[in-house]
Amino acid sequence: MGTIFGAGSLLPGCAKEIVLKPKEDAPPPIGEEKFLRTVCGMCPAGCGIRVRNVDGRPVGVSGIADHPVNQGGLCPKGAAILQELYHPDRLKNPLARKGVRGSGKWEAVSWEEAFKSLGEGISKARANGKLPLAALSTPGTEDIHREILWELAGAAGKNNLFTLRFPWGDLADDAYEKMHGTRNTVWNLTRAKLLVSFGFDWLQSHPSHVEAQRVFAELRRGRSGSRAHIVQVEPRFSVSAAKADEWIAVRPGTGGILALAVARRLIEEGAYDADFVRAHVRGFDEFKRNIDSFSIRRASEAAGVPEETLRLLCVKFLSLKPAAVIGNRGTPFDQMAVHSLNVILGNAGPGKPFEVGARQDEKAEDDPDFKELPGVLLVDRVNPLFTSPARWKKILEEAPLVATVSPFLTETAMVSDWVLPCHASLEQSHLSFHASMDGKSILNAARGAVAPAYDTKHPGDIFLGLLQNIQKKNTDAHAFDSHFSSRLRELGAEPPAGEDSADIWRESPLPSPRRSVSVLPSGKIELGELAGLASSFHWPADEDGDFPNLLQLFSPLAFSRGEGAHLPYLMSIAGPQSAEMWETWAEIHPDTARKHGIFDKDGVWIESSRGRIRAKARITPAAVPGVVSVPIGLGHSAYGRWAQGVGSNPLEIAGENETTRVRLTRA
Repeated sequence: MGTIFGAGSLLPGCAKEIVLKPKEDAPPPIGEEKFLRTVCGMCPAGCGIRVRNVDGRPVGVSGIADHPVNQGGLCPKGAAILQELYHPDRLKNPLARKGVRGSGKWEAVSWEEAFKSLGEGISKARANGKLPLAALSTPGTEDIHREILWELAGAAGKNNLFTLRFPWGDLADDAYEKMHGTRNTVWNLTRAKLLVSFGFDWLQSHPSHVEAQRVFAELRRGRSGSRAHIVQVEPRFSVSAAKADEWIAVRPGTGGILALAVARRLIEEGAYDADFVRAHVRGFDEFKRNIDSFSIRRASEAAGVPEETLRLLCVKFLSLKPAAVIGNRGTPFDQMAVHSLNVILGNAGPGKPFEVGARQDEKAEDDPDFKELPGVLLVDRVNPLFTSPARWKKILEEAPLVATVSPFLTETAMVSDWVLPCHASLEQSHLSFHASMDGKSILNAARGAVAPAYDTKHPGDIFLGLLQNIQKKNTDAHAFDSHFSSRLRELGAEPPAGEDSADIWRESPLPSPRRSVSVLPSGKIELGELAGLASSFHWPADEDGDFPNLLQLFSPLAFSRGEGAHLPYLMSIAGPQSAEMWETWAEIHPDTARKHGIFDKDGVWIESSRGRIRAKARITPAAVPGVVSVPIGLGHSAYGRWAQGVGSNPLEIAGENETTRVRLTRA
């Protein structure tokens, strides 16, 4: 019995509670903590960020709540900024090519040696009567490094500064320039009661990601208790399509056709702003005649959209005013056709969704078609060999001397003669102008959040060093700092930003009262060029037996402008709708997949007349039958250890400014 009763002490409530305590080390002291304000710099948007530094090392980033651009928000690219700063494959010093171009063999050199060699190349070309220098940069903000790049380009020639277009993430600037005389325009979308986007996944691909999300929230909330109606016209069920009130699924390359069909119907019904057109538009009668072939019936057949859907869209334009119609930077025809709806509806002008700013005295040309190669081709933080390989491969092979400014060895850098490493975003000082989506001019002025870790330079410092060399001036190591401080004083932006209590921006109305709808000599919006394109338009051909499907490319937010695959965080969130990461995928409709014997998650070959790529099939009823949608951003042959060799680059098989037909086979 004693034994039995003794066992009772093991019953619940009778046993002594034993608490296990792990061995703990005291946490290390935090060190000196400091918060600094600066500008993100991972894209042209100009968001303000607050950087947490511990013992001089940035360890955290958040948005500045009262900054007028992002108002505390931060997109995934901003969240990945620390991965760029601490990336193990960042370039640490200037590099000169050893061996044949593209061999991947380099030697470290000094900045003085790099500037001297490039200066000699410029001088040699000038002595031979050739174009001394051409610079290729990114479209975007007016900033201090671009000012110096303009000065460098001007000192080495004329009409020699170019930008690399990225149609999926650029606004329809060609249309605005041709029709209004300037790209200096502002979309205040929150004024619209109806927002129609033709082919532009604006919630993912807008140049200012955080602002686009905020505008969407305001449209959803609505003003005066009336929320806006959003329509997405697109060949893919994108993020913007998923968030819209209505998705009109179309075939690739038909957005402009649909826009002109709607324009014709509105004009026939007298549902356009006749007073606005009479006062502010030139070429309307010719435009009206030349779009006569763009009927609702014919557009419906070309785009694969029910006629009733297009008629209902016309009714929405009649009943919901004002409207805003946006598109991306596709073909000139598509851009102008889409924007023509804003014109005939009178949606341009002061207080309206679309406002026109001042004429640009200086602007860079797009996508050069060099009749004569420059003595030195200077590539500024863009990667044309990846984003436009068909156009740039031959140019880069034949250019006498190529120099690339980049913090990483990109595909373009790999075939350069000189690689000039610039600071990471958090190391750079910022002095730049931005036009916000609510019509304000924002001047950002901020020092870098951390001292440079390597022998790198600010892009403006690189251009200033080259400029001093070709002007035969002694290179001043502090010239850029002096120039930066001087510009701060001129713009009234002192003291330079940094401390957490300091504002890093100045906010004002955009320059120019914007009383006009056009800055062209006529003072009117021009429809003549679009009328000419409409009269000679070639309608899409019937299905090609060899290549029965259409290719639809899209740019995920993580890979906007084709950049971001070198950062693991962005790799891990690239495909939120399909839960895909670290691999190129293709979105295919079940009917299309059955025709080709393809199952979900199969490996597939996507082949055009230009070549083929491999992808992972994702079968989804949200895809458009006969359309294969593939993301841009993967498929690098360089760009660091996390980007190299991962996925495929669909730009290698896509045509430029044309719809690409493809066929599918199981891999």
